Amino acid sequence: MKQFRRIVAAVSISLAIAAAACRRDQPVKPPADSTHAVPTGAVESTTAHPVSTWEAGAGSVLLVSSDVPTRAIVVLPSENDSTALATIPHPASATLLGRGGDVQTADLANVNDSAGCHLAPLTAAPPPHAWTVGFIGGVVAPLPVDSAASIAHADSVQLVASLNRLASAMPNDSAGRFTGLPFVVQSLWRIVVTDGPAVVVGALVRQINQEATPLQERTFIVGERLGTDTAFTMGYSERSYGQEETVESRELLAAILVGDTKTPAIVLSRDYGDENAYSILERGADGRWRLRWTSRRRHC
Repeated sequence: MKQFRRIVAAVSISLAIAAAACRRDQPVKPPADSTHAVPTGAVESTTAHPVSTWEAGAGSVLLVSSDVPTRAIVVLPSENDSTALATIPHPASATLLGRGGDVQTADLANVNDSAGCHLAPLTAAPPPHAWTVGFIGGVVAPLPVDSAASIAHADSVQLVASLNRLASAMPNDSAGRFTGLPFVVQSLWRIVVTDGPAVVVGALVRQINQEATPLQERTFIVGERLGTDTAFTMGYSERSYGQEETVESRELLAAILVGDTKTPAIVLSRDYGDENAYSILERGADGRWRLRWTSRRRHC
């Protein structure tokens, strides 16, 4: 069902690309900060993630919604910190955030370690409804995120065209296998930062249809537009290549303001087929987006 929804969204947004194809935007400025895939062979590739540090203002751990909203995946800031779980009170008061900006509170009970995947039940009256990420302690506030379904059609067409333009300006894989192939915008999100830039986040795909081993290129982009600027510029990007079933894909889980400085940040999930990891991107005081932290891969 999840794959079906992605396919439907991709078809809808790709139609918007066709409608916007004749639109000419301003030249793309160089990305402020980006991480591109590093090819490791003719087929497979991995994304190089820089060394990163957990944001202390986000509290002690990251909570991610599991298959039901009454159970959380507990993601540790550092896999080497054996005391992280011991510092969580039982029960612990958790703040749960939805992608649309809604906030809930719930109590996190004892954390169970199931084959290296930390799970914990959540209780509240009434029970928690759908959420995406949560935090224990820290200073975190939500930034509302509009998805493609909630954005006006005309705005969606313009945003898709901007993402397509930014993605086209990025370097292709060293073998040039995807050069000239059209992009399909699989996911589109819009964030408005108070007294800050308008932000568009997108996940795009290009595919080579080979019967035995279909290959995909997956591109993740954060673009932003300041003040009276008419075009989005690249704020952050990642690109990976590989077989369709295992190439890394990324999804925006939430946008937040972190710490006393109210630093804008994005929480990402990373899907590798049979494993997942999570990241926090931050927009620093200098206006540059950076990968602040990435968790270890887990099979949860």
